[in-house]
Amino acid sequence: MTTRTRRRTAAPTRPTGRPTGRTRGRWTTAVAVVAAVAVLAAVVATTALLSGTESGDDRQARAGDFGHVHALAVDPGTGRVHLATHHGLYRVDGATSAVRVSAHTSDLMGFAVTGPGHFVASGHPGDGDDGPGNLGLVESTDAGGTWATTSLSGRADFHGLRAAHGALYGYNSTDGAFMVSTDRRTWEHRSLTAIGAFDVNPADPDEVLAVGRNGLQRSTDGGRSWQPLAQTPPLVVLTWPAGQDLYGADAEGVVWHSGDAGTTWQRRGHSGAPARAITGHGTSLYLATADDRVLVSDDGGGSWRTHYEPA
Repeated sequence: MTTRTRRRTAAPTRPTGRPTGRTRGRWTTAVAVVAAVAVLAAVVATTALLSGTESGDDRQARAGDFGHVHALAVDPGTGRVHLATHHGLYRVDGATSAVRVSAHTSDLMGFAVTGPGHFVASGHPGDGDDGPGNLGLVESTDAGGTWATTSLSGRADFHGLRAAHGALYGYNSTDGAFMVSTDRRTWEHRSLTAIGAFDVNPADPDEVLAVGRNGLQRSTDGGRSWQPLAQTPPLVVLTWPAGQDLYGADAEGVVWHSGDAGTTWQRRGHSGAPARAITGHGTSLYLATADDRVLVSDDGGGSWRTHYEPA
């Protein structure tokens, strides 16, 4: 009988660098965790960008950042002043704090607040923004964090917007059309004119007062026709907050008041700097000046104190 000797074969060598058994599970879990963290970080960054909360320090206003304040209004939901500027929309958070609320730096020529956190605006795209040269009407429902085009993209550059009586009144600087919309998508062309600031009688949707080339002018048919007013101050900004009381300011910062819907005017005070925009909210008046300050008056424009100035 011949005895055969079994030869023991060595176990096959496993390739190096590839985990097996328990280590394979650990390796897979680790990769999944890293991937999840990366995705989460990307989502957080994107959400912050859209909501306007990322890089708050970069959006903190410094002297000269506004370029030019074209309009201001108060959000009734928060009571905070918002400034439509040459470089985007800013929110006043404190005596020396104003923050750009969106990543967009659009040149906002027209701006109005239609409700808590609900804004409309017009103007031109900012650096790096896509789209035509004229924004048309854009709308935000998150207090200016994000914007969506509503109508007239590329065709309208509203240099004035007013929300009143369930409608939106606008002056399109591209062709001089005074326009009104009840749904913000379709517009009625009511006249061709040359005006600057304007406002609507809060008690009468057909009465509009506007700064014209040769002084103030009035419309009593909702902007379809205009009549000049005699002996009015050289106003550059105008607001009609309530009743028959109108307020305005001239290029030198002198503040005026009318108690009879613009027929006669009385000098009230002086802001100390050229006026850029004015609005009323409650019993207060807010005025943006050429030196990037926002002033507030609680006595109808007679005296003013600083509400905001750049740090």
